[in-house]
Amino acid sequence: MEKKNNRDQLYGLSNQLMELFVSDLFTKNKVSTEETKQRLTEVQKEKLKQTVEQLKTQVEEFLEEKNSQKIITETENATDLKSNPLREALLKKTTKKESENENNEDGQGQ
Repeated sequence: MEKKNNRDQLYGLSNQLMELFVSDLFTKNKVSTEETKQRLTEVQKEKLKQTVEQLKTQVEEFLEEKNSQKIITETENATDLKSNPLREALLKKTTKKESENENNEDGQGQ
């Protein structure tokens, strides 16, 4: 559900940016959008639609790749922590030494 929500937000943001850039460009060049729409041929309209669809596909692929990389990284981190007996032994040894030092300090302080 979160993935769909992120995708919808990304589409909304990209659409807003595209509209802003296009309207700014038209304003700077004193182009009427209604006249431009009327002058577009069917072939040009179809090419624009294809371009938009390609961009949407690229965005979806990018999001899926990012999500899969995140999942792989999280899995690797969890596996590394579980399958590293040397790290566990070192942590146990360090903890044991610290507790022995605390016990020795408590015994000397009395």
